[in-house]
Amino acid sequence: MKTIYRNLLSVIRRFKMATLLNVAGLSVAFAAFMVIMMQVDYERSFDRCHPGVERVFRVDLSGPDMFSTILPRGFIEEVLKASPHIEAGTLLNPFIGEVYFTVTTNGEKHGFREIVQTCHPEIVQTFGFPIIEGSPTCLHQPDKVLIPESMARRLFGHESAVGKALHAEAGIWSKSREGTQESPDLTVGAVYRDFPGNTQLRNAIYTAIDNDYMKTDFGASNFICYLRLDDAASANDVAQAFNSHFDFANIDRPNESIKLVLLTDVYYLNEGGDGRIFRSGNADVTRILFAIALLILIVAAVNYTNFSTAMTPMRMKSINTQKVLGSSTAMLRLSLLAEAVIICLLSWVVAILIVAGLTDGMMLSFIEADTAPLHNIPLVGLTGAVALLTGIVAGLYPSFYMTSFPPAMVLKGSFGLSPKGRRLRTALVGFQFVISMGLIIAAGFIQLQNHFLRTYSTGFDKEQIAVVELGQSLSKRSDEYTNRLKRFAGIEEVAFSSEKIGSQDEYATQGAVYKGEEFSYLMIKVSWNFLRVMGISVEEGRDFSESDLRGERPVFIFNDYAKQRLDMELGLFKYWNWADYIGEIIGFAENVQITSLRHENQILCLAMTGRRPLPVSYIRLKAGTDIHAAVEHIRKTIADLDPSYPVDIEFYDSIFDRLYRKETNLRSMITLFGLLAVILSLVGVFGLVVFDSEYRKKEIGIRKVFGSTTQQILVMFNKTYLKIVAVCFAFAAPAAYYAVVKWLENFAYKTPLYWWVFALSFAVVVLVTFATVTFQNWRAANANPVKSLRSE
Repeated sequence: MKTIYRNLLSVIRRFKMATLLNVAGLSVAFAAFMVIMMQVDYERSFDRCHPGVERVFRVDLSGPDMFSTILPRGFIEEVLKASPHIEAGTLLNPFIGEVYFTVTTNGEKHGFREIVQTCHPEIVQTFGFPIIEGSPTCLHQPDKVLIPESMARRLFGHESAVGKALHAEAGIWSKSREGTQESPDLTVGAVYRDFPGNTQLRNAIYTAIDNDYMKTDFGASNFICYLRLDDAASANDVAQAFNSHFDFANIDRPNESIKLVLLTDVYYLNEGGDGRIFRSGNADVTRILFAIALLILIVAAVNYTNFSTAMTPMRMKSINTQKVLGSSTAMLRLSLLAEAVIICLLSWVVAILIVAGLTDGMMLSFIEADTAPLHNIPLVGLTGAVALLTGIVAGLYPSFYMTSFPPAMVLKGSFGLSPKGRRLRTALVGFQFVISMGLIIAAGFIQLQNHFLRTYSTGFDKEQIAVVELGQSLSKRSDEYTNRLKRFAGIEEVAFSSEKIGSQDEYATQGAVYKGEEFSYLMIKVSWNFLRVMGISVEEGRDFSESDLRGERPVFIFNDYAKQRLDMELGLFKYWNWADYIGEIIGFAENVQITSLRHENQILCLAMTGRRPLPVSYIRLKAGTDIHAAVEHIRKTIADLDPSYPVDIEFYDSIFDRLYRKETNLRSMITLFGLLAVILSLVGVFGLVVFDSEYRKKEIGIRKVFGSTTQQILVMFNKTYLKIVAVCFAFAAPAAYYAVVKWLENFAYKTPLYWWVFALSFAVVVLVTFATVTFQNWRAANANPVKSLRSE
């Protein structure tokens, strides 16, 4: 051990720059590996937080549309009693969204908005809710709710939350009896430990669905069905038993059947869109992240190997001295290998500190996973094992290489110019170039796609629009709300709708039949001035008018896509295929993209259906208005009307940020780790250039004596690396092209594959390589040739 320790200190003293670059490169690589693997583990372990999750399934129909996963309640009730293999089961209504509640603490009334989901009481058994306070059977009482621990602490501090009252401002859909708008007073029955972010279940308020709400309805699809079976192997038996006796014509899908999808498989079905209903991921992206983690490790290990082999002749004198003093070849190899392992383990410790610092500094916000090292002990330990293995693998070759050559050969300098040594170093650096250019290309197209998503014409004017969601009491007073807002000179007009357009991928969907063709369409209820406020033009027919509020039937404006696809015409229209509801189509508007660009254009209906309150307000500001003053006026107006209401004012830049968060996070990850790969590659190039410039001093001296200029010598060196980069680009470009094309398949609308992105990646790597080569060789090229030849 003393020999190993002494040799390590000697290496650090003699080769400070090389050691520093090695430790820095390995530390950053291990930190990147750790962070990426935390994200990969986060995605691959989706929904595995539930006990016995291998027996939990979602019930789907076999069709390809969204109504394969969103089912009618009557149908779900039939499924739940289909087999004795079902231990527990529940429906779940994920479409309610946020509900405005008030709670009184210490004599003061506070308001808050929270997601509510109605379900069966058996949801606790189906998912194994981690109840930490209260009764797990509390949902059998209609007025009881389950709330997450974080919400309990936020509302009630360290007091017990059980028994505390929550007052819903308005009736909760599927909780209040159908046809009523009663405002339920709910009581906390139990508190559950917050679910992690990687599960389909939200940290929401859960309460039992009204026992009679649509219980025998087989038409309206609003619910998800989950089952816990006695044995995972029973899944096919349960499905077959149900399919054999149920008449699927009851739900107007006569040729279909049910299938049971394992809960842990749902995430990678890639069906979630914006994640409001189902959270979803892309298995290809996860595999790419895992590959990047491995490649960064390999690049760092290659750098270490490069530096170690580059230092071989400089260390040969020391190695020969130790041989003379009695050290065996085996002992020397073990010593050299131990150096590599110690450096890698030291780098691992530094990597842990890097990740901890980045986490505390909130600099890893683009990573969904918890990146605190103390919360990821298994992954930190895995990285330590990887560091140990990296040290062995990266150090094994140099340790044998350094002790396998005759000392005379190395001391004469011939080793550095041997074909075998040159091919090895060129191959190692070439591998790094391939990785770097591939990641630069990928990062470029991800950036372009993100820009494309944000600048694509949505069909409505999203500039100068402030969006505020209102509670029912506020939306019922929409005229007063509007008049108060318009007292501010900078507010031009206020419109309302039933849902926030452009913010999500799932909206209320209706089914209808037109000219014999059955179709589904998105319906957004709007105020009479909505199109004007949002800058949506009517291409045929007329816009809504205030007089339509007093009409005898609802009026609709469809998008141009509906007109083209269904050959729609102005006139009367049966707008629901389950009842004889008749409305009038009064116009066709330009196509409006209200979902993300992950989805193609859909049939959209903007509807005026009476004076029912509309909860989303759109406030158009005049050009040049002081935004901060306008926002303060909006806040004050709402506070005057409802002092308890939690005001949240949004603009479309923040709405789109949330809508495309996954793509933004991926862009940040690929860009960061691509930049890291480039830097590590430059370190590798630096090591190779150091080697070449050190062992070609004699050649440089001779060329200088025979008249070569500094510029010619630098061109000679750079030409060699240009060839290496060109060959590597031929491998990197096709691989990156394939990966980008696969990723862009997730979008209905996508950026073109510009040729200049490939050229730019090539140019970037060439320029930084030339800069590195020129910087390092400048001194050698300007050295006195007499001194070089004398020393050689």
